Amino acid sequence: MNSHLQMKREQFMVQIRKQAREEIFSKKRHTSIIQDGDVLQKCNPDETINFIYQTYLEQDFKHLAKLLKQYNMNYLKLLEEDNLNDQVVLNQFINHFSSANMNGLKLFFDIIRMSDIPIEFNLTSDRLMCINHVLVILINITYLDRKDIVENLLQNDLINILLKDLIDRMVQPEKIQIHFDRWCEILESICLILINIQFELDNRNVLLFREEILRSQLFRVWSKFYPKNPITKTWKAILLLECKLFESNEINLIDIPHYNFNCIISQCTFLIDKVQMEDESLYKRVLEILQKLSEFKITIALTLTLTKFVWEKILKLNLFPSKFFSIFTNFLAEKDDDHYILQYLIDIGLIESMVNSLQNQGDELIIEKIFKCFNNILYYPHAFIVERTITVFLPFLHNYLNQYSIIKQEICIEYLYLLQNLMNHQQLSDYHLNEIFINLDCLQYISDMLLSCIYLTKLIAELFTYFQKLPPQFKLVILQKVDTYDFVEILNNQATILKNKDDGSINLILNLIQLWEQSDFEFNIA
Repeated sequence: MNSHLQMKREQFMVQIRKQAREEIFSKKRHTSIIQDGDVLQKCNPDETINFIYQTYLEQDFKHLAKLLKQYNMNYLKLLEEDNLNDQVVLNQFINHFSSANMNGLKLFFDIIRMSDIPIEFNLTSDRLMCINHVLVILINITYLDRKDIVENLLQNDLINILLKDLIDRMVQPEKIQIHFDRWCEILESICLILINIQFELDNRNVLLFREEILRSQLFRVWSKFYPKNPITKTWKAILLLECKLFESNEINLIDIPHYNFNCIISQCTFLIDKVQMEDESLYKRVLEILQKLSEFKITIALTLTLTKFVWEKILKLNLFPSKFFSIFTNFLAEKDDDHYILQYLIDIGLIESMVNSLQNQGDELIIEKIFKCFNNILYYPHAFIVERTITVFLPFLHNYLNQYSIIKQEICIEYLYLLQNLMNHQQLSDYHLNEIFINLDCLQYISDMLLSCIYLTKLIAELFTYFQKLPPQFKLVILQKVDTYDFVEILNNQATILKNKDDGSINLILNLIQLWEQSDFEFNIA
């Protein structure tokens, strides 16, 4: 070993020993059998890191990997045992990542960088194993509820090391093909570190952090990995990271390359289309990601990237319906005046999937999700949609309302929106109106809602304003139903309860009823 390396090593050893002399000699050593059968000496952590440093300088990466593994196992053992007598030793581990001991952190970061090997060259399997062992140590350190540790890691350029230095080594597909499983493990570890860090950041910083990750080449690199059948653990880690990144819809998308979003969506398509998903949790994560993306209004990318076959497969699998109905709900929230989207959704079988789900579901949450989605569909005029509304969706809701004495308010709200959208956006014939007001007797259920929940009065008032556009003969039908179901009495009772707190909804309904009665009276005289 040359004199320069010898001097660096001596300086490092002096610094370590000065910090931890008392702890080194107050603890007995003992052995621990690691899972691969090797008996490794359980050293004081400051001594262990000194051995790590020495081995790194000597570039004995096979032995370095064993030392790093021992370091991590000893640290985890202390965490699991949670013994107060071991607190001093545990603090030594933690201090290696704090601002109090920058040499330890620098050593670990140097191992990740492997700066002596140019970025365009391949790394050996032993070197890759060392890199991943350090990453796993960082996963376990960032798992602690220690905001100061995370801040120190970030201040010392951890993100650049992960998303630039390491990711740049994975950009060329032919490089990752060599030791592919090792690279998969490294990518998995990067994702888990990035997940852990987010838990320790405040609201503003976590948004900036997520935007930085989304701007990186991580997802472009991943797009080179997943067609080569990476291990399931890597899939789980990347999907979990993506779910975490899209946890809030407050992310500023302006500076994020659109190509990165396409990479994420293409990965979802690939997983649904190509992979036999024995683990349903992977598929659930994919739907969660698509749901989050649909909340970001990235509907163009979804339309272009998810083919008709993929949507059909999602509906056919019928797994986690609340999630895929939420995707379509968000998808339809962006109104498309050319109405192409409606025919597309009919063609892939969305309406029939809703009908089948209603017939097989007693889950209120699923019912609510279905009707939220269907109410967005009702924005688009279509005879098939009207027919399905009258023959399936309204009768289902009436049966549901008849069956239960306590009804979730959100379902009542969706029922009222459904009637509003029917009146406002669909072309209804006399036959349709006759079905709605006479055979299905919708006013009976509106009356029950008015009686049971005072907070629905505003929505009912809005619905009555749409009734104003109906032909005179159907206004007369409504008047008869209003009289049969005591609307005026219920509204007057509500006005008494609310007194000066009414927002005008009660008066609006009463005034419309009075107006129709007056019109009917004048018509009869004429």
